[in-house]
Amino acid sequence: MRISEMAGPGFVLGIERLGIPFIQMSDAAYGVRNSADNGRYSTALPSNIASAASWDPHAACEYGALIGRELRAQGYNMTLGGGTNITREPRNGRTFEYLGEDPILAGTLVGNRIKCEQAQHVIGDIKHYAVNDQESGRNKVDAIIGKRALQERICWPFISASKSAIPPRLCVPTMPSNGDYACENKYLLTDVLKKDWGFKGFVVSDWGWHPQRSESFRRRA
Repeated sequence: MRISEMAGPGFVLGIERLGIPFIQMSDAAYGVRNSADNGRYSTALPSNIASAASWDPHAACEYGALIGRELRAQGYNMTLGGGTNITREPRNGRTFEYLGEDPILAGTLVGNRIKCEQAQHVIGDIKHYAVNDQESGRNKVDAIIGKRALQERICWPFISASKSAIPPRLCVPTMPSNGDYACENKYLLTDVLKKDWGFKGFVVSDWGWHPQRSESFRRRA
């Protein structure tokens, strides 16, 4: 299958002289998305919140390994999966693709999932770092939260998973936290991610990000 024929949400052109391959991405939170567009199929898996309800790290590993195999079979080499934002707002439209309300459980399961997914020779991804826990107003809600709560509850799953799975990539949300958008948040990206955790991978924004806060409003957490 030619690259131009593949349907995926993201593509990065490789640099042959530097030995950097192209990156062909696919949404794969609970199975490879839009497989029919490529004339293929993918397994319909239970939602991630159902995976979390199992409390089973081995099942999370098998979940990730299956997705990884099907990504590779369809020509993708990066997953856009591994969602682990904490369930805070029960009406959140993306709770189904996250791993519940317990940060230790979420971090343990997503770490096992991504580790086994990457074993299938795809680039892992953990998202959305951080505080992407509601869908209404996701481009403009400014999450105001203290550093201790941010570290102990919101960031912990990402810390735990990044140390066990060692993913090369984190995805940040479109919304701001404590006044700064995730893509330009020095505290989250430099102070915590790079300095405190020693993360050596790369960070990408969620789709549709733009630094415009004219209509932003604030919520307190």
